[in-house]
Amino acid sequence: MHVRLLIAILRERRFLTTMLVLLLVYVGFYLAALNYLIAEPRGAEPFLAVNILPDWRELVLRSRAAFLFEPIGTVRVGPLLLFLSIPNIAIGLFLGALIGANVAVSYYGFRSLGMRGARGLHALIGTIPALASGAACCVPTLILVIGLQMTATLAAIWSALVPFSAVLLVATLVWSLHGLKPNACARAERG
Repeated sequence: MHVRLLIAILRERRFLTTMLVLLLVYVGFYLAALNYLIAEPRGAEPFLAVNILPDWRELVLRSRAAFLFEPIGTVRVGPLLLFLSIPNIAIGLFLGALIGANVAVSYYGFRSLGMRGARGLHALIGTIPALASGAACCVPTLILVIGLQMTATLAAIWSALVPFSAVLLVATLVWSLHGLKPNACARAERG
């Protein structure tokens, strides 16, 4: 029932747009936090350039650390340089889709159902952990970027943040969908 309700909600353009925008923004922030998406001056290079390493097949699943994989090439679009790492992009897309779905469901609750009071608070509470847990996987990278040293224990704990974020995002999405009234579910499924 939850999957059908989510699909019904996402059939409406405003909620699907909300989800897709958040997905793209999150993937951009995720890759930037990993330092796999950077802005740098172009110089004499073309506006669009794709470079794939010759040994890309050997690198595609090679891990640098937990949930951080080697790039297999680069894509340059204007001043943006993206280091291609299929697993990192897939992780970012997955987490971004979960964040976008959480916010779209909460937006549906506020906008379409006119939730006020305790029911509106329920939808809002479901959104806050979704956003916080989605950002949790980037914290170790941000700490490394600003130059703080980590112990092996902390690195081991932080390597669990990506799956922990995914579990929290799924749980908050299910909780938010479960909190919608049955008559609201019927309205959403009818379109």
